[in-house]
Amino acid sequence: MIAPFFVLNYNGENTKRRADIMSNYFIQTYTWNPWHNLAVEKYLSTQIKKGDVIFYLWQNERTVVIGRNQNAIRECRAQLLEEEGGCLARRTTGGGAVYHDLGNLCFTFLASPEAYNLEKQLKVIQKACLKFGVETHFSGRNDIITKDGFKFSGNAFSNTSQCSIQHGTLMIDVDVSQLGRYLTPSKDKMKAKGVKSVQSRVCNLKDLNPEVTTDAMRRALMESFEELYGCFEELDPRMLDTPQVKETYDLYSSWEWKFGKSPECETSYSKRFDWGELEVYLKLNAMHISEIMVFSDMLDVELPGLIERLLLGKRYDMADVNLEEELPSCSGEQKEKLREVIKWLADPLRND
Repeated sequence: MIAPFFVLNYNGENTKRRADIMSNYFIQTYTWNPWHNLAVEKYLSTQIKKGDVIFYLWQNERTVVIGRNQNAIRECRAQLLEEEGGCLARRTTGGGAVYHDLGNLCFTFLASPEAYNLEKQLKVIQKACLKFGVETHFSGRNDIITKDGFKFSGNAFSNTSQCSIQHGTLMIDVDVSQLGRYLTPSKDKMKAKGVKSVQSRVCNLKDLNPEVTTDAMRRALMESFEELYGCFEELDPRMLDTPQVKETYDLYSSWEWKFGKSPECETSYSKRFDWGELEVYLKLNAMHISEIMVFSDMLDVELPGLIERLLLGKRYDMADVNLEEELPSCSGEQKEKLREVIKWLADPLRND
């Protein structure tokens, strides 16, 4: 069992769990930070013992979550997202990029391998939807769709010798206009070696029944979980304040985890400035510029070489570029042009 956990009993009292009972557990968080929520999921997976099943509900605010092996810059406008107060998160499971806001409800089933039952877990979701009159079925590799074929839930999976995981999303009242703003790839001419998300027809459950809200769906899921799994114990969220969660949060929120895991790719940009046209070809490795070629019709024949020297080895978002330190001997006019180039390349909407 999950020895150190505290359980909320029906009298509202904290009780230590008996170590000789194999039980079902439920927990939900009300923090909207994706790095925290994914860190909690990771922590719960390390606490699973034989026979355990945990059902975990959580939400993220203005977040793009990419798959374990995806290329961040191929799948979303990460810099724009972060500049507008959103978060980029990379999960440990595969699959494509998804957009989360508070109109979306995330769920995770964590179970020991002998207790993991995908069909039963999917029925929890389906029964909850049916409480609102929405008929659903599982489709393809990882989608839950309506009877009319509209996707409202994507799922991903992972398995270890200790814990098997199914997690997914439920689109309840998502601002779908933001999907195109953050998920639509830019016009960069890019060849990526990562997984490319598949475009799907999607819908919000609230469009099918106005009574569906995230709070109502939380209650419906709890009821369905109990109907299919029997009695469960609700875990106290205070148990999540652990060094392990903090350590994983620090990892998941780091630039290296979010971008450094991106596969090698090639991209190119072009722009006409007042002083000439510029074409920049970049090869990226772990989101750093490993190769660069600059072409231009400008009169200053030295500037393309200066751009290459300045940017080689730097981060893709230009955050570590220091013009004054690295090219101190440039003329004032050259520095002004270089600043224009850096500002352009750092702009997440550079080609929009």
